[in-house]
Amino acid sequence: MKKLAVIALIIMPAILTACSQLDVVGTDAVRAFGEIVSSMDSVDDSGTWHLTAPDGKTVLILNDNFVSITFEAQPFYDAGFNGEIQEQFVKERGISDANKSHDSPRNMVEHIVKNDREIVGYHSALDHYNIDLGDGNMFEWAKDLSSNDKDIVFVLNPEPFINAGVDPNAIEGWTFAKVPTDNGEVDKLLKFFDLK
Repeated sequence: MKKLAVIALIIMPAILTACSQLDVVGTDAVRAFGEIVSSMDSVDDSGTWHLTAPDGKTVLILNDNFVSITFEAQPFYDAGFNGEIQEQFVKERGISDANKSHDSPRNMVEHIVKNDREIVGYHSALDHYNIDLGDGNMFEWAKDLSSNDKDIVFVLNPEPFINAGVDPNAIEGWTFAKVPTDNGEVDKLLKFFDLK
């Protein structure tokens, strides 16, 4: 019995290592994100990583405690939003094993893959990796910059905005579309950028 326990203890780390090496999506998502960062003009480190989209108004934020996107609120008010007045809206998700220092946005995503693997996915219809921010919101990035004209995509669940009076087809800078998923088509608000 002791021999079996010892064998199990020897084999288990090897199995876990093999599984992590077989995580092609997680591993390649980090590589692809590194390429995205290299292609962005505005990457600011002020204790928190801010990756600003080419419009200067839409930002991916990577912090040791959370990942979020912020975006200009005015187009939503112009399209009928009747909620509280704000300059920006924020969609945020906390991450595990917080308060660790990371020296690059790529390392931050590597940390998320390691500690919150369930929120990193692959969207085959657009050939994108993504971080799920919850409630139908996410940030996506191209697997291959050279073959994709939507290198980064900010994705919002339109339902809360529609419920607040917004005409989803009238939001300047955003596209209201049906997006194919493994579970059928879903309505999304998209803001996408070609970085090359």
